[in-house]
Amino acid sequence: MKVRFANNIPTIKEIADLCGGRLIGDGDRTVTSVCTDSRETEIGAMFIAIVGERVDGHIFIEQVKKAGAVCALCSRIPEGAGDLPIILVDDTVKALGRLGANYSKNCRARRVGVTGSVGKTTTKEFIASVLATAGKVWKTEGNFNSTIGLPMSLLTLPEDADFAVLEMGMTGPGEIKLLSDIATPEIGVITTIGTAHMELLGSRENIAKAKLEIKSSLAENGHLLLCGNEPLLADEGKSDPRVSYFSTDVENIDYYAYNISSDEGGMTFDASCLGNHLYDLEIPAIGKHNVAAALAGIAVGIMLGIDEERIRRGILAYRSVGLRQQMTDIGGVRIISDCYNASPESMRAAAAVLTSVASRRNGKTVALLGDMLELGSSSADLHFAVGKYFAEAGIDRLVSFGERAEKIADGFASVKGDDLVCRFPDRSDATAPARALAAILEAGDTLILKASRLIAAERVAAELKNLL
Repeated sequence: MKVRFANNIPTIKEIADLCGGRLIGDGDRTVTSVCTDSRETEIGAMFIAIVGERVDGHIFIEQVKKAGAVCALCSRIPEGAGDLPIILVDDTVKALGRLGANYSKNCRARRVGVTGSVGKTTTKEFIASVLATAGKVWKTEGNFNSTIGLPMSLLTLPEDADFAVLEMGMTGPGEIKLLSDIATPEIGVITTIGTAHMELLGSRENIAKAKLEIKSSLAENGHLLLCGNEPLLADEGKSDPRVSYFSTDVENIDYYAYNISSDEGGMTFDASCLGNHLYDLEIPAIGKHNVAAALAGIAVGIMLGIDEERIRRGILAYRSVGLRQQMTDIGGVRIISDCYNASPESMRAAAAVLTSVASRRNGKTVALLGDMLELGSSSADLHFAVGKYFAEAGIDRLVSFGERAEKIADGFASVKGDDLVCRFPDRSDATAPARALAAILEAGDTLILKASRLIAAERVAAELKNLL
């Protein structure tokens, strides 16, 4: 990762003060950028030596010095540093967090933090789209949502931004607290409590506790917006007056959507917001889960004083990012690539998207589903349940991609039989499943591809486009 400072260009000494480190060497030179990858070092950069599971960044000090680094943030004095100024700290990741928090604390932007097991990025984008109708919006991009990425991202927060929308990811307990302490959001949003990260956290109850760490630095007069159909979050509103709920399934809560319907281009719905009704709302995305994300955007807009007309324009202006729900038509086949990530919850949402899109077409429904990662000891059962869900949802054919996904194929076959299933356990070969799909698909059919990011199921889509 590499970023450049957005506002005042600090000196080495000022950075040492901001992150609470001890400066060894000359602190007068300015630092124009920060990087964690030695290969991205440029003249004027500060290199952060992170001790990872596989690589210790301290071994690259000579390399970054030659590349033009003006200093390094280290947890020990590295070999080969010579006269390179070193900022010495106990933990470079925590020091980076302090740097991001302190450097950006004078920025005026009202901050919104978004976490959850599923739908973080989509919700972040809907919120940003709404807020953009009322001022200058800055938001975290790509994978800058971690204990390293978020503080790096905050170094790029412009002083004149009116709103900042911050995505917060996690792999284990304590991380959301750390991110919340860095970001200090005025509004915290939890999209869902799912089964992602079961491998490390062990239960949905533990996942809920970890996500609720977002409260740790929430402003006293701030807001906490929670998924309203999650029993594990239901008690939060009883003890905390800052809590509001949103849902597409539960009525009589603060924000809920109803009269939900889909058409060729997206979804329409009505919403009750703190007792006021907004009618005929539209979003350019398919699926009830996208309505929920838009509803969170509406709620945040209302909390920040944005009027109805701007909110309407904001959700309608939403555009998907990355590898999420990309639709193309090739040879009369509609292909929905949703390859950014996958969990049991988002897989079920994908089934709803597939059936919704296909309902206005005349052909078969086909799904290529790949491995879901980080599900722990429940992985096999959860994969099987996804396959069974797709079969019971009426999906016509299934292609599995990856070793874990063979359990998805088993679940599908338990309802519809093996004849409607193709299995490809070797995820290194994208050509074989693409050829199988090309043999199955005909004009009028609808195909969805969905898998965890590491599987890179978009490779199959790319191969398939050359075959149809």
